[in-house]
Amino acid sequence: MLIGICEISLYLPNSHSLKAKRSILTGYKSFLRKKYNISIAEIGQKNSWKESIVGISIISDNRQYIDRVMEKIISDSEINPEIQLLEYRISVN
Repeated sequence: MLIGICEISLYLPNSHSLKAKRSILTGYKSFLRKKYNISIAEIGQKNSWKESIVGISIISDNRQYIDRVMEKIISDSEINPEIQLLEYRISVN
């Protein structure tokens, strides 16, 4: 069993309150959760209006599958018009 973990730092340019941030992140997390069957949660910058750190995990017995899914998640994050991907870190254990 392998566990893929990704930590993504996001900038939310259209967020002007915590309520707006939550709305944007809820849509983003829901989209990724449904599309890729992953676990996702905000793990940092919870009190900042414009920034967030999101943690993603996926479990599989296939390393290539985890790598492919993580690449697609990063691609989807880069083209999302409501967020800007600042940086990300991926590890598989």
